[in-house]
Amino acid sequence: MSVIFTATTPRIAALSLGFLLAGCDFDGKKDCNWTLEPEPRMEAEAEAGFIPVCARNRQTMKEDCRLQATLDYAKSSFGRKFRHSDMQADKSTYPRTVSAIKFCDGKKG
Repeated sequence: MSVIFTATTPRIAALSLGFLLAGCDFDGKKDCNWTLEPEPRMEAEAEAGFIPVCARNRQTMKEDCRLQATLDYAKSSFGRKFRHSDMQADKSTYPRTVSAIKFCDGKKG
């Protein structure tokens, strides 16, 4: 059996590779491995009434530390796994205020 290469073969291969890479999640944001943890190093940047927190994925060693949450919310979220893509944060502030997370245990916090 022989394979016939045509002028469009390289284009089809490039297009297929593009679709493959577009669907990849290199940062693991869709994985259920993220936790919300306090971050004392960023204490000076948090607004009054909030504490600085990081969303961390210990599997991929990625983190997002541009976040803040109330102490009560951080306590209730500590150690619970979620997908980074399921975290809602106010993007109009810096650090971004975490407003809701859909946790992997099915409960929303």
